[in-house]
Amino acid sequence: MLSHNALKKFNKYGIVGIGTNVTLYIVFLGLIWTTIEPVLASGLCYVLGLTLSYYFNRRWTFRSESSHRQDISRFLLAYGLGFIVTITSMNILIIFLNPEVAQILTIGVAAIAIYIALHLLKFGQKV
Repeated sequence: MLSHNALKKFNKYGIVGIGTNVTLYIVFLGLIWTTIEPVLASGLCYVLGLTLSYYFNRRWTFRSESSHRQDISRFLLAYGLGFIVTITSMNILIIFLNPEVAQILTIGVAAIAIYIALHLLKFGQKV
């Protein structure tokens, strides 16, 4: 069972994720509307979301006490894993679903993978 602190952190991560992903989903729809390939649009949105996610998760969710140098490497490693999950999920899901639905599912799968990686890598913690 999650501790109160871990649950609070997970909830904040969810709020940051929902806020950034709603914004990025709208951008994704705009990109595919302009005929950009769905997998490329998904990748572009992922990269765009890195800056917002790093800023809000570092400052608010994890209340980092680590240096940017430590945090950025952990963050990029976790999000690198998430990028692989994102591209893999989109490539598989667009076989069965339209891109709009596939992207929503991809966001959820990647978010869980990233949170687990951030936790395991001790993002925001002095080591």
